[in-house]
Amino acid sequence: MRAGQTILVKANANNSELQRAIEAVIPAATKQAASIASRYKGKNEAETCKKIFDYLKNNINYKADGANQAVRLPSGLMRTLQGDCKSYSVFTSAILSNLGIPHKLVYASYDPKDPTPTHIYVMTNKGCIIDAVYGKFNAEKKATYKKYKNMNISYIAGMNKPRTIGRSCGIGAVDTGETWAKKLGIWNQVSTYDKGLFYKNLVLYAGGREVVKALLRKNAGGFANALAKVYEIARANNNTDEFRKYRTMELLWLRKGGNPDELRVAFQEGNTKTPTGAKFNEVLKKAKAGESISVGDAIAAAVSALFGKKYDPSTGKVIGAAELPTVLATAPVWLPILREVVSILGGAFNPGGSQPAPDENINNQNNNTNQPSTGSALLPILLVGGAAAAYFLLKPSKK
Repeated sequence: MRAGQTILVKANANNSELQRAIEAVIPAATKQAASIASRYKGKNEAETCKKIFDYLKNNINYKADGANQAVRLPSGLMRTLQGDCKSYSVFTSAILSNLGIPHKLVYASYDPKDPTPTHIYVMTNKGCIIDAVYGKFNAEKKATYKKYKNMNISYIAGMNKPRTIGRSCGIGAVDTGETWAKKLGIWNQVSTYDKGLFYKNLVLYAGGREVVKALLRKNAGGFANALAKVYEIARANNNTDEFRKYRTMELLWLRKGGNPDELRVAFQEGNTKTPTGAKFNEVLKKAKAGESISVGDAIAAAVSALFGKKYDPSTGKVIGAAELPTVLATAPVWLPILREVVSILGGAFNPGGSQPAPDENINNQNNNTNQPSTGSALLPILLVGGAAAAYFLLKPSKK
């Protein structure tokens, strides 16, 4: 095994950045741990899991990261003999991957008012839990919210003080909209009414916010390019109209229950990609012109841009993508957000052209935007299950 190595994410990294960093480093960690994985192999899966758990609990000193969030590779963890739940989970996933044991990362939140994950651990697909921070084998602290990330293993050729789950574990309980506003020193300037909206929509609008961020990460219709241009001007000079408009957009996102930093991270990622989704580009331009946009057409454009799938507004069905209900269910949330963002930015918002998504050349959409569709009628029903379905949009796309 190579000398110890630590991957520094960034100072004050937000929650989404930390999750991506954890998942991105696991393939490298798996290759690095190939030479030691056999040490933890037991007679069966449960015994293997217990060996991994015992090693982490008895040999690694739990120490939460501060402002500089880091993810240690197995060599770094074993060299320094200290780490937090992020590095514990990377090590566990790397060993299980080398031993061919299917598993998933578990992101957990223990705050009834906030689904933002504050802890991470590992569970095998057979249900064996490995959370050395919790300290009990095959057990977990009851979480209010959970999100699972299945790990693809096809690429495979101690404790000095009490460990407080969900508060100091290091997955970053520091990036809610409230803490964003407090860091900027503007939380006290936010009205009581807007604070009420933030708390109300924190969970209620979670799925819809994920759709908006997914569209930005994909650079659907050039959405990310347009926001990035406004942001660059705003960042350079806070006396510009762009700055005032961008701040208004941030406060809009706050009222929707979100953290504006996550919005920024999403469009900065999308800004590096070629725009896709010509139909979504048309939706953006219609919104800018103040024209009416049917829910069916907006969903069709979003589904096509995000997943290369066809949506038929006349039936309310996504063709070849039955596992993607969140776009449908949360349209009453994300479509108004999109319209409001475009309206706020006004003339500063200028989405360029976009390449057609894979299915956009197929005549699968209802071009009569003034007629109600079955898809629109189905939205209230689908909304009931929309929050749980948000998982699909949280999964990073495969490269």
